[in-house]
Amino acid sequence: MTSERLNVALIGATGKVAAPAHLNGLSAALNANLYAVCDIDADSVGELAEATGSKAFTSLEAVLADPNVDAIDLVTPPFVHAQQTIAAAKAGKHVYCEKPMTHSLGEASAMVEAHRKSGTILMVGESYVFHHPNVATRAAIDNGEIGDVLHIRETKGPWVMKSEEAQRLSGMSHEANAPWRVDPKLSGGGKFPWIMDHAPHFFATARYFAHDAEVTSITAHSQIGKTASEVVSGSGAPTGQAITSVGWSFANGIDSAWSQIESGGDAVDEVGFVTRVHGTKGTLVVYGEGGGSAAGIAQPAAVVLHRDGATRVIDEGNSDDRVWQSNNNYYDASHQAAIEHWVDSVVAGVPVRYSGEDGRAELAATLATLKSAEERRSIAPADVGEDWTAY
Repeated sequence: MTSERLNVALIGATGKVAAPAHLNGLSAALNANLYAVCDIDADSVGELAEATGSKAFTSLEAVLADPNVDAIDLVTPPFVHAQQTIAAAKAGKHVYCEKPMTHSLGEASAMVEAHRKSGTILMVGESYVFHHPNVATRAAIDNGEIGDVLHIRETKGPWVMKSEEAQRLSGMSHEANAPWRVDPKLSGGGKFPWIMDHAPHFFATARYFAHDAEVTSITAHSQIGKTASEVVSGSGAPTGQAITSVGWSFANGIDSAWSQIESGGDAVDEVGFVTRVHGTKGTLVVYGEGGGSAAGIAQPAAVVLHRDGATRVIDEGNSDDRVWQSNNNYYDASHQAAIEHWVDSVVAGVPVRYSGEDGRAELAATLATLKSAEERRSIAPADVGEDWTAY
């Protein structure tokens, strides 16, 4: 390290979706110094550098050539992750790489190996396993609050954006502001682009609650009769073929399922990401990203335990979210917690809690989901080829 704090360069710094959360997270991390911001738009990145008191770059090559840069935070699309991460490793820089990790298992393996060889730390940015309600839930599981975990059921309901966030994004969705998410090739998802971006989240969350067990078999269900060309509507929301539910098994015998509800927020009683962890002695209800009650219904606590005919609050919630209508601060607090963990681990020279190998495991499950939906059969992540892609 070139200073007492880790000098970090944020790559893709002027993006409108995740980049603000990374900027806020790096600014709040005590052991981090936002040394540089990098993006291809010279005017925008120059303005951001001036506002943050950092150095402006318009190319990753220039960032990696600067000896004062200790590490890079990649908030770039997945189709450039492998190239950027491997280049950083060769330059001796630590990396925080947003999920999804990349497009193929071979690329993910190369990313992990490059950092192993260079002795640098690679962390994949899976913020869900650093989300305060999920951390509290894992602690309750480890403490035996629900006995042995039997089943994990996740639901992705409508995400309801706050009016301030909608105004910042000019009334457009996250997909419209990051169109690669719904592009068959750029996303890496082929016929099912959006799931490539979201599936790592729900697999990581379930695996976290299943004591980090290996996923052994996946069955995905998709809509029939819609074409892959129907990718975006005028608002930027996915309208083409979609995966609506996924079921899978863990090596330790725990079963899990995810489903999505794509109605409006006024058609449901719960919005956002909700998980129910069923055990032999009780059930935990966990509200994740954008999770909570629909408008007009009192907001629940972030984590609630149902056991022995009684209900107990495990986690009240950790303040309003900047992005979603929710009492769980996901967008800033979870990204900050993940980024702080990466920074502190690099400074201390210790392994990260969510490594490149973890990101590869979620990528394998995600690719198996895409393959299952396309071939309409169950797929084992271990059977996905190193060079297989969904497009």
